[in-house]
Amino acid sequence: MDTTLPKEIEVQIDRMGQNGQGIAYLPDGRIFFVDGALPGERVRAQLTQVKSQYARGTLNQVLQASPSRIESGCSYFEQCGGCAFQHWDYQQELQYKENWVRQALKRIGKVDAPPVEQIVAAPSADHYRNKGQFPWGYVDGKLRLGLYQSRSHELVPLDNCLIQDQAISKMLEDLPRLVAPYRLSAYDESTGKGLLRHVLIRTSKWSHDMLVLFVVTKQEPRLKNIAEELRRQYPHIAGVGININAERTNRILGTHTELLAGTSTIIDKILDMSFYVSFESFFQVNPEQVSTLYQLALKHVPENAKIVWDLYAGVGTLATLMSPKSQAVYAIEINPQAAADAKKNFALNHLSNVSIIAAPVEEIATRHQLPNPEIVVMDPPRKGVDASVLQTLKQLAPERIIYVSCNPDTLARDIALLRPDYELQSVTPVDMFPRTDHVESCSLLIKKP
Repeated sequence: MDTTLPKEIEVQIDRMGQNGQGIAYLPDGRIFFVDGALPGERVRAQLTQVKSQYARGTLNQVLQASPSRIESGCSYFEQCGGCAFQHWDYQQELQYKENWVRQALKRIGKVDAPPVEQIVAAPSADHYRNKGQFPWGYVDGKLRLGLYQSRSHELVPLDNCLIQDQAISKMLEDLPRLVAPYRLSAYDESTGKGLLRHVLIRTSKWSHDMLVLFVVTKQEPRLKNIAEELRRQYPHIAGVGININAERTNRILGTHTELLAGTSTIIDKILDMSFYVSFESFFQVNPEQVSTLYQLALKHVPENAKIVWDLYAGVGTLATLMSPKSQAVYAIEINPQAAADAKKNFALNHLSNVSIIAAPVEEIATRHQLPNPEIVVMDPPRKGVDASVLQTLKQLAPERIIYVSCNPDTLARDIALLRPDYELQSVTPVDMFPRTDHVESCSLLIKKP
């Protein structure tokens, strides 16, 4: 800690930074990130970390509150690290996210006047998530489920979660009570001992069915009894499984999953198409808003498109939705399990014009003989698209590139590489994850003459 600075300091919050941290400046000009502070506020903050270029702190007292500060509806917000903006007016949160996309395109993408449209707000900021992963731990000697504090592995015990599906939220209270009589131990990261690491719960907004997956360090016969009891007590639980992760790692899931009771899949729907959802499969956590996001992407696909590539296809959601508008769709996905799920989803929807290629996107142009695309749709992970893939796309020269992004910064970086050959026509942010510091977007790029 810099001894020239007081442990507590009074500052003016200039703007909102990422991860829900208000940004101020120290007297020497260093940037100062303050957890829980809002733009325009005068606050007293505790310095917790001081580096040569920046400092971090926690909010001790709001001396002058922002008009947009609201009372959080979540009693765990100040301790739990799950949400960033439960204390901020939703319209202000939306403006921040829209501006993040716009400023990233200006600063990183070098787009002078980004064609960013108004952000699409979520119908509700509560109970929108259809999936949750919660660690086990002890609080006052009792087995509990919860989430970790921000930037720590200190468990915050939860009896409910405001952004989770209400059926998932109820299980936060019910599961520890049901499991406790079996005397199973929670995993201790410091010693590597204990059985119960996490529980993964997912629901179908369409059928209301639920899957419950216990992440454990080893096989345990009593888990079979728990699985059967869960299905007896809760008829909407379609399946219960275990995933074994014996490694001393922060990674939640291990490599082996098996079914204990019921079925390993449930069905959900997006835009009238059906999709299998398994314990581990990737599926968007906000079905209502993903319908909005994918409608934006579909709007950019012309009717009777000849050849469409779906890069980073996951379980084939976008490929499935584009099928009725296309003569042929080629979905490319590196994860073999996701590719297998995609194939099942194509069959579930009786599609004959969609193919799945289980391969890295980076290899698709050199190792797989596919017809050149007229349209390319890509929905990459947060790290964005590899530069080699962007170079390949410029060589293939599809008429349109539709870029679905979950990270404004990598979106802007990738658009900068495409812009010599493509014109950025529109970018529409979509608030997929209200109350968190994440924003999705759908961009359309058109090949220049």
